[in-house]
Amino acid sequence: MVKVNWAWPMIITWLCAMAFAFWWFEYRHWQLFDAKNVLFNGQQLSVLQQRLTPSPITTVVHFSDDACPCSRYSEPHIQKLQPLLKGARQLTLGPKDALMKNVFIPATPSVAVWDAQGELAYFGPYSSGMMCGSGQDFVSRVMSSLANTKNPKWINTAAVGCYCPWLI
Repeated sequence: MVKVNWAWPMIITWLCAMAFAFWWFEYRHWQLFDAKNVLFNGQQLSVLQQRLTPSPITTVVHFSDDACPCSRYSEPHIQKLQPLLKGARQLTLGPKDALMKNVFIPATPSVAVWDAQGELAYFGPYSSGMMCGSGQDFVSRVMSSLANTKNPKWINTAAVGCYCPWLI
């Protein structure tokens, strides 16, 4: 009679299942900010800018979608940025907001910054890295440039991190 040892196959199956579950819950949204590699030049944001009331100060628009699990990672980073953004007008918009009608952006969480003259200074993710705020902080760099009266005019779609597609 042949003895069958099922312990090792069961352990290997369990380890594979756990690895897949970990990937599913933690890394499935880890991707390029513009995963479709569509050329995004910020022209779509000019539609949004025309809908916003003019402001003599820097305007920061936070794009957030409650259905995106990556948003939970951006919240602490946004709070950490608040001292830097205290002199700016800030809005938070979701895909269902009326101001966003016919405005397409590649992914969320993301941010757009317009200088005091109404020119787009930055659009893209808050930072690089798996969790928002864990890599390079792009917004701080842009706000520092604007404080020195330099508009970087930066459209950043090359970052890798936790992002969800922006679904209208």
